[in-house]
Amino acid sequence: MAVDVALLKRATVARRSTGNEAVSVAPAGPPARYLIVSPQGGAAEAARRLELLFGDEPVEINRLDAEQLVLVFPGRSFPLGLENASAAEQVGDEIREALGARLVAPDLPRQAAPVMPDWVPGLESTDNFPLGCWVAEEADLNQRPLWALDTLKVREAWRLSQSMGRPAMGEGIVIAQPDTGITGHVELSDVKLAGAFNTLGDGPADAATDPLDTGFALNPGHGTGTGSVAVSRSRDQAGRLVGTAPLASHMPIRALRSVWAHEELPIAQAVDLATEKGAHVITMSLGGVALPFSPLRAAIRRAVAKNVIVMAAAGNCVGIVVYPARFAECIAVGGTNQRDGKWPGSCSGPAVDISAPAQNVFRASVEPRPMGSIGQGQGTSFAVALLSGVAACWLAHHGRARLIAEAQARGETLQTMFRRLARATARRPAGWDAANLGAGIVDAEALLKAPFDLGLGTESPAFEAESREPADEMRVFVTQLLGADPELDDEMLLRHGSALAEALLALRLDPAATPALPAVLTAALKGPLAIRPGPALVPPALHMTDLDALAAQAEQADRIRRALAFGKAVSAGDSIESAAGGGATALPDAAELSARLDQLLARPDHRTPQERADFEKAVELVRLHGINGVEKLADPKALVAPSELAAAEAVVKADGSRPSFLLRKGEVDPGDPFAGSWGDRMIARRQDIATRAALCGRIQPTRGHANRYCGTGALVDPGGPWVLSNFHVIQQALKSYPLFNFPTERGLRITGGLEIDFVAETDATETNRWSIEEAVFPNMAGEGFHSIDAVLLRLGKSLDGKPLPAQEPGHMIDRIVFSPVNGLVTGEMPLLAVIGFPSRPPQNTGIVDGIDWGWVVGQLFGGRFGVKRLAPGEFYRGLGSHPQDAETRFAFGHDATTMKGSSGSFAFSLTEAESPAFGLHFAGYDNDSNFALTTAALLQGFEGRGVAFP
Repeated sequence: MAVDVALLKRATVARRSTGNEAVSVAPAGPPARYLIVSPQGGAAEAARRLELLFGDEPVEINRLDAEQLVLVFPGRSFPLGLENASAAEQVGDEIREALGARLVAPDLPRQAAPVMPDWVPGLESTDNFPLGCWVAEEADLNQRPLWALDTLKVREAWRLSQSMGRPAMGEGIVIAQPDTGITGHVELSDVKLAGAFNTLGDGPADAATDPLDTGFALNPGHGTGTGSVAVSRSRDQAGRLVGTAPLASHMPIRALRSVWAHEELPIAQAVDLATEKGAHVITMSLGGVALPFSPLRAAIRRAVAKNVIVMAAAGNCVGIVVYPARFAECIAVGGTNQRDGKWPGSCSGPAVDISAPAQNVFRASVEPRPMGSIGQGQGTSFAVALLSGVAACWLAHHGRARLIAEAQARGETLQTMFRRLARATARRPAGWDAANLGAGIVDAEALLKAPFDLGLGTESPAFEAESREPADEMRVFVTQLLGADPELDDEMLLRHGSALAEALLALRLDPAATPALPAVLTAALKGPLAIRPGPALVPPALHMTDLDALAAQAEQADRIRRALAFGKAVSAGDSIESAAGGGATALPDAAELSARLDQLLARPDHRTPQERADFEKAVELVRLHGINGVEKLADPKALVAPSELAAAEAVVKADGSRPSFLLRKGEVDPGDPFAGSWGDRMIARRQDIATRAALCGRIQPTRGHANRYCGTGALVDPGGPWVLSNFHVIQQALKSYPLFNFPTERGLRITGGLEIDFVAETDATETNRWSIEEAVFPNMAGEGFHSIDAVLLRLGKSLDGKPLPAQEPGHMIDRIVFSPVNGLVTGEMPLLAVIGFPSRPPQNTGIVDGIDWGWVVGQLFGGRFGVKRLAPGEFYRGLGSHPQDAETRFAFGHDATTMKGSSGSFAFSLTEAESPAFGLHFAGYDNDSNFALTTAALLQGFEGRGVAFP
């Protein structure tokens, strides 16, 4: 079967003369490319057949991997105007049929912003925005041209590195920049190059020269402008421009002709090339629609796996975060102005990780030619470029090799560690819109000062983002653009989802537009294309020095002393009330601890021989190192090493002082080997615990399980029904799983992909799953301190045909009611518990002096994670006692054993007879307390949000 070559010619323009054919009007553009996925007979057979399909038309065939090929037409190019996109897709359909492939997709220059007003002056892409997106230049900024650096505290970060004798300003770090290429602008003339490349195919492969072509949708000078805010060394006599990492090396790669309408395959190739050539940071000031089976996403994954930090602009003017920024593996950067507010053109939403200046940032301009100039520019293109320099400063300050080792010790990639620390140290101005603009505004100085564990305490399971099926990825994107489920089958989404997404982006820019769609897609949509978006949400750091770290170690030691003394006192016959709150002070001696561990080993269990051997090894490590640590803790003045503190933490979990009980049918086994000091109280509160446990569920993606979930939720209103959890739980779900959603005035409408299971107990075979259909964000929504880290989730239908737990026979209460009694959050009734779903510590986390204490704790838990557990403990720290809570006074501390996965657990009293709930657990740190939001904070958060908090 041959392909209609005339159809191919109608879909493309000639790049050079081919006999009788005239050369196309310059610029010719890159070669036309098609992505081929899973051809029958394999890649080699497909390559053989492709050479026969096009007659005299030259073709090249490149192999991406075992399942994907790229078909290249070196003599033809797709025009930016996409006048004949349907013809290009028809050619793809013919190739697909000829090869029996799963998918053949043209790599068209899909337009994120196809309407470019003729009247807009200048050549910079940052000036060429639709009405309502850009703002006027701000004259007052001419007196503060480095305002963006000061907003990010970049110069303070440089001084910090210099004062400590460390590499500063990104020295020794390579920043790669796939973009339009660069020019000979003076602001880049002294920058050290780490190579320059072209993957677009319109110039020499070893050069990144921007031809400065003008015309529809082109962005001459874009790469020069964005590169300058990252690496410029300030050649301007007035000192108006300097990059965030002026001593970093620059690797420009010409991978696109237009930031607004670009092909994907050259960018994917650029990411792979940058990784191969030794880039340490990759910054992408671009965005749009992604191909199904995205090669760019695969390239980003490969880069991240090799410890390259990869980031991209959230996007401009279309509201929703675009690709590649919206890929979970990529750091997405939103845009702000000089007043720490949102730049009006910044795309926003849950995909944004963090924000940086984007409105009237000083950058290099290629106009007037040939010398160029410096002026104000706008776009998240600049926000991500600024962050890339900050990342280079961080890598230089600590040393990249050391940071990789520290990340691996925590079970993370370098990308994950950088993202976590950048978010944890971000500056959050008053009224910050964390639901749409990320954790805050980048703070370079705080980032460089941050201890490497900062941010680990936000306790959603540390699972890497799942790879969505290509059709699901497209469905999520189109659902958010459309404001409803498109109700298209997977095949239709794979073949035509990119065209649909492009049309919806066009309608966001111009509601009167009439984008052309393939006839088969128009018929499948069952009506005219129209966007039904919900209205956007109303826009509304802890710095640890070495002394801070020592103080945190001292607090950790004090907390462990209290827990161990509590266990000893109760074992000796004291009541748990008298032992709580610091009433007990004597620590167990070595013989007592050793006897408790012997009792633990003597307990019969159902482990396999290998599991038993691992368990015994873990207990002996606790005995060997933990007893020494506890003996040192007996002397308040003694300096206890981190390894000894880690061992003592394990003792607290092993000896019953702060256990974590498995629940079966809501009940604690009174013979549990870890019952220790708490057994009698668990029996006394047996009915209360069972009733409350039934109202607690595991939040997870559709058909989730103990290794695939994101947190805990509690039924607080059966009438909605409404479930309470943490804001960061829903944020993690959005990043990790294929959730179909779109924004509403008060949060998100979720049309599929998320559920809660109210059973989720160990060894349970039954489930009681309910769909989650809406998320309501509180006032001051955000992750961690300074925010109200909470969310109300409205349930939809039962997925198992069962009633809510509250409606089942034998339940005395139908909801978790939060008590406003002040004594509960001031420590007057100190005994409490939380119910949640702790997750397995990631492998190699918690390694101290060669011992993986995370593995040890995993053995003590019997390998049973992600299932319902109850953890008792004590009130530990009062309101406002944490430095980040000093002003808001939203949180109190407790010392129950939680771990990741317990996010969204409710804290309830074990002192009061009715066991009322009084806190929402949201954070925990190994060297600090766990923390929970008070009832008063929750009431304040949901006031006026259209849903009553009980």
